[in-house]
Amino acid sequence: MLEKHGIVSAGHTLARKGNFFVRIKPLFSQILVCVSGEGIILLDGRWHPCRPGTAYITPAHAKHAYFAAPGKSWEFSWIIYQDTGPENFAEAFSKEQPYQKQVEPELLSFPLQGLYEEAVHWQDEIVMNSWIHLANTYVRRALVGDQIDPRLRRLWMLVENELAQPWNCSAMSRIANISEEHLRRLCWQAYSKSPMQRLKWLRIRYASELLLYSNYSIEKIAEEVGYNDAASLTRAFKKSHGVSPAKYRRNIRTQSFEKAALAP
Repeated sequence: MLEKHGIVSAGHTLARKGNFFVRIKPLFSQILVCVSGEGIILLDGRWHPCRPGTAYITPAHAKHAYFAAPGKSWEFSWIIYQDTGPENFAEAFSKEQPYQKQVEPELLSFPLQGLYEEAVHWQDEIVMNSWIHLANTYVRRALVGDQIDPRLRRLWMLVENELAQPWNCSAMSRIANISEEHLRRLCWQAYSKSPMQRLKWLRIRYASELLLYSNYSIEKIAEEVGYNDAASLTRAFKKSHGVSPAKYRRNIRTQSFEKAALAP
């Protein structure tokens, strides 16, 4: 699942004495964000402190190194991207040498904690993909700014509020006041999906929420999210989740009840 978003691995580390990384010519890019404590990072051939809110950005093929400051603990979150990272913010990793930038200390720890909790307790692919997408969005905004075209943002806000409508590329491009081809190009840049793929993703995500939090029938949910009938929703849902909506509802609710029963 991480690979679909251009991610090799991600995590949260509490480093102490002995935690030392040196990479001479890595094949991947990385962003590391200090949450608390203090680390030491290599920049321009010299050692520099890495304190809360400091992001250490290391492009592919660039030598970098870091370790916990002597006598101190160091807590940081990190994401390692394939090569130069996703196309829509590869600019962040296009420099020849590592660099630092000030960001929010919780930039990565919040979405990564959400991803971890979902992966451990429920394994809902739609939700996990949402957490991964959120982490990537935070990284892109922090490093290269919010590059989503305002017309695209307005369009998808409208679509999300009206998922039951019979949307197609032609209708969406008219609302955004751009050509269908330009709409496809902007969607690929912003979401790594075509307009219709994103529409389907939004519909299945909302259907997942309704299955968990409402008592609507499958037929009613299909109507709410824009499918012609329960059979159409079931086919799309099984393709996405590997199970029918009814089985998904039983499984996810059973897991939720079991977790509640085990809570102190």
